[in-house]
Order: sequence, then C-alpha cells, then structure tokens
Amino acid sequence: MMFNLILVFTIVFCASNYAQEPGRTDGPEESEFGRGGYPFGGKKNPWYIQVSFGSASVKSEDKSPLKSEITDLYYDLKVGYRLDSFNFNAVYSQIDQQNTDFFGFGVTREIPVDGISDVKLGFSLGSETIKRDNWDTEFSIVPGISAAVILGNRFDIGVDYRRSIVFSDYNVTVNRFGAYFKIQL
Repeated sequence: MMFNLILVFTIVFCASNYAQEPGRTDGPEESEFGRGGYPFGGKKNPWYIQVSFGSASVKSEDKSPLKSEITDLYYDLKVGYRLDSFNFNAVYSQIDQQNTDFFGFGVTREIPVDGISDVKLGFSLGSETIKRDNWDTEFSIVPGISAAVILGNRFDIGVDYRRSIVFSDYNVTVNRFGAYFKIQL
C-alpha cells in the first residue's frame, strides 16, 4: 500500500514538472519562483574529442646547402575543454612515414560567422615538442586557422591549417592542412 502511494506521488510529481513551456519568473535572480528558463538552456558537457587527418609538409635546411621538403599524411587527436568560446586542448600528432611525433597544448578561439548559420571560424595558438628520428627534441609555436560547420548539437566537421615554427639549429617549418571531426562528450 505504501509502495503504491509513493509510486503514484512520484508519477504525479514528475509528470507535472515534465516539459513545461518557458514562462514568467517572479522573484530575485536564481530564486526558481515560477517557470522561467530558456527552451534550449541545458548545460553542455564542456569536454570534447577532435580527430584530424590531412597533409603535412616538413621543410628543413640541413647544415649542407641542400634543402629538403617532404610531404606526407598526418593524423592527430585532440582532447579539450571548452570555456565560453575558447577551447583549451592537449594534442598528439604524427606524420606518417617520417616517424615524427608532436605533443602539445593550445587554445582556440571560435567565433560564429555573421549571416551564415551553423558556421564558425577558429584562430588557434599552441606550443608543441617535436620528436623526429635521429634528431633532438625540438620546440615549436603553432599558430593556426580553422573553419567548421556545426552538424548537430554535439558534432562539428571542418578544415584547419597549422604552421609549426620550430626553434632549432636548422630552418624547419611544418605545415599541416587537413579535415577534422569534433564530438562534444
């Protein structure tokens, strides 16, 4: 008997609070008197994962007068945290066939494009350590730009370009252009 009463009370209470239309709120801020609220005001999880792949060009100048430039496929994985319109991330990248690994941290500022819904531009700045076969570990600053289309509440697809400015004894630059898929967790 008591179980049935609790069950009925729970169903009535939950049904009365389910899917109410937004309405007027009376009282001070954060008081929860009245309905209030926004129709799409749910909190999103700020964590995300981004997978990228594309083409990478490594241009270096050895101690000899010969210059070398190698283009190959790259892929990377970013795990990040979104705070307002800034994305803070940790990244691991690898250039295939060159045994070049990148480990880094960065921040991206994403802004919507006026007049075009579901499109955003991103400007990024990061730092990476680069480990190549038979080379010392090198440090680089990585500016970049990206453009994305919002596919849904949790999915983005886009393109990005990043240029690694490497601080080393050699004149080394790494250009990466690729596509990415980002999912909000």
